[in-house]
Amino acid sequence: MRDGCWPPRPARATFARTRPLERFHLSDTVTLTLRAPPERLVEAECIVPDRFATLGAREIPELPVWEGRRQLRLGDLFDVQGERSATVRVVGDASMIDAMGAGMTAGELVIDGNAGRYVGSRMAGGTLRVTGNAGYGAGLEMAGGVLMIDGNAGDRAGAARLGASKGMLGGEIVVRGTVGAEAGARMRRGTLVCGRAGPRAGEAMIAGNVIVLGSAGEGAGCWNKRGSIVVLGEVPIPLTYGYDCTYRPPHVALALRSLRVRYQLPIGEAHLTGRYARYSGDLAELGKGEILQWMSAA
Repeated sequence: MRDGCWPPRPARATFARTRPLERFHLSDTVTLTLRAPPERLVEAECIVPDRFATLGAREIPELPVWEGRRQLRLGDLFDVQGERSATVRVVGDASMIDAMGAGMTAGELVIDGNAGRYVGSRMAGGTLRVTGNAGYGAGLEMAGGVLMIDGNAGDRAGAARLGASKGMLGGEIVVRGTVGAEAGARMRRGTLVCGRAGPRAGEAMIAGNVIVLGSAGEGAGCWNKRGSIVVLGEVPIPLTYGYDCTYRPPHVALALRSLRVRYQLPIGEAHLTGRYARYSGDLAELGKGEILQWMSAA
């Protein structure tokens, strides 16, 4: 029953009540401008570009966000411009806003500033870029797409949730700065690239690739099953790894060249043509993983 009457009104009356066509205008970008940094942590899983692609200017501000147990509106925190676009830009220091881009499957999300925890977690497609730093769990359990962080990232980037058996399942994470502890822990597939890595990078990897353009902390690759860790700087080799040989791995040159072109990373020609020491391990596990450390130019 509609408008309290039965039977329904004729079709011509329904058409007469239809909203004007300009309501369905497509925007190039939906821009969310943070009014002020929140004082408490806010969870905003609603900020995903593939969801915004179907929402109008009145619907986007009504999306729910959570401050603890208290539900807020997205419009309470952000000024919203644009509608129905899979290209979304967040402006402001969002370091207290968690889970932006969580579960996204398509589109483009640019966070023009810092991001909070779990940015891009469980994402399966699309492109997400953070121009500042990101908090704990960036790209946690990521399955596809590209996550780029221009600054630093916190602990467990591209890793598994605590207690979970599998971490990153696909896609690429590129952190130009430093990642915290346990980056890529329990990763199954995909590639994680960082400028420097904290302790225990690639811990308990099942497979996949961790590429460190600088130095890596202690415990890199501990309990690694089949994963590959490439380090262009210094890395303490765990005692449970064994030295195999020093050689020029062609697959590493191809991967580094591709990354340099696509992301303009500081990878020199010497890294492409140089020699790498190969250590196999972790011998406390299957022993089919490896750490490749760049040694010298050709």
